[in-house]
Amino acid sequence: MGRKSKNFRITHLHKDILNPKVNFTLLNNGLLVVTEEVPFFNSFALGIGVKAGSRDDYINKEGLSHLVEHCLFRRTKNFVSRQINELFEKYGAYANAYTTKEYTAFYVRALNHNLEKVWELLSEIVFEPNFIKNDIDKEKSIIREEIRSYNDDPEEEIIDITDKYLFQNTRLDHPIVGKISTLNKIDIKDIQKFYSEFYQPSNIVIAYIGNTSHQVIVSMVERKIANIKTNSASIVRNIRPISNNNFRVVLKRQFLQSHISITRSFQFNTSRERYLAAISNLLLGDCASSRLYKSIREKNALAYNIYSLFTSYSDCSAIYIYSTANPKKQEKTINFIFEELENIYDYGFSENELILAKEQIKSSTIMAFENYSERLQAIIKSELTYGNYESLQETIELIESITLEELNSFVKKLFNPNDWSTLVFQPK
Repeated sequence: MGRKSKNFRITHLHKDILNPKVNFTLLNNGLLVVTEEVPFFNSFALGIGVKAGSRDDYINKEGLSHLVEHCLFRRTKNFVSRQINELFEKYGAYANAYTTKEYTAFYVRALNHNLEKVWELLSEIVFEPNFIKNDIDKEKSIIREEIRSYNDDPEEEIIDITDKYLFQNTRLDHPIVGKISTLNKIDIKDIQKFYSEFYQPSNIVIAYIGNTSHQVIVSMVERKIANIKTNSASIVRNIRPISNNNFRVVLKRQFLQSHISITRSFQFNTSRERYLAAISNLLLGDCASSRLYKSIREKNALAYNIYSLFTSYSDCSAIYIYSTANPKKQEKTINFIFEELENIYDYGFSENELILAKEQIKSSTIMAFENYSERLQAIIKSELTYGNYESLQETIELIESITLEELNSFVKKLFNPNDWSTLVFQPK
């Protein structure tokens, strides 16, 4: 019988830092403002999230949402890219942006006394762009090099190719950056149409973490977006059931090793189910004490690189197992992985494994919470992907409440080896 896990409670000494006051304001135009008031800090994190990701790319124009993100930093109403970079650095700010399959995020970290200036610049980038054909052509050239760099990395490419089969006939099936062939088809009209369609107040979350009051942030936002035109057309995503599990594909590549991707998708996607899946994934292959690491690497010495990862979207989730192997030991490695899946399916996890997983996930959750940038991005992801926000205390309590019986019941739905698919890059 395993020892009991200690319940984590936010203590009185640090409750103001780890349990901040969270405020939500939904403006009349549908834009959501979320702030966390955290005292004692001299810096802030500010972000703008737009519910426009690669799953919203137009057909045969894959890579469009990512290209829009790049182009927004090229030119605004008042500034060009060189000036934008110089201004952020003049304000001592760190700014960045990224595109996911679900949304696009723009965020900045800076010191409190530069809040107004940083907001003015960041909001102008997102809300007042100036699209020029020459700028778009330059960004397309840059992204072509980005695509080539991904294609040179088998670890990156194999997940993208896996998604092509796993999410076949859905808009999750293509890489966020697109392909060179689809990127080449995108023109300025596509950029303008996509921006007009998706970069609407009702599709946007603005998040702030710092010691400025919620009302000051709301007022600051309202002054900027008061004159923004709103497209009244509703945005409807084309969502189809994900059911393409149990495929096996072998592709020839010019690599020295075999690269193996074993995966499955699943539909259940409540907050509790996501944490059950996260615990299952961690114990499967996401730590050095995981089943796959101990079996494939430590015990049988079949691979240097073996791990699993869990990804969740608004309507589905997936777990991927990745490994490299000597081509002569490729099938042996795959067989051992499936044996471990079957073993977990038949017998589940132990109480001690659950205790380990809970502590690992609580640690990573709290450490991320203490990082302003990660915390800000978590707010944006939660609101735009799942439509809700959970406090740190709620998250910890949810993790703590998961029982071994519940986990192993979940495992029965997830780890049936017949539901997992395999894709292999095999040396030519």
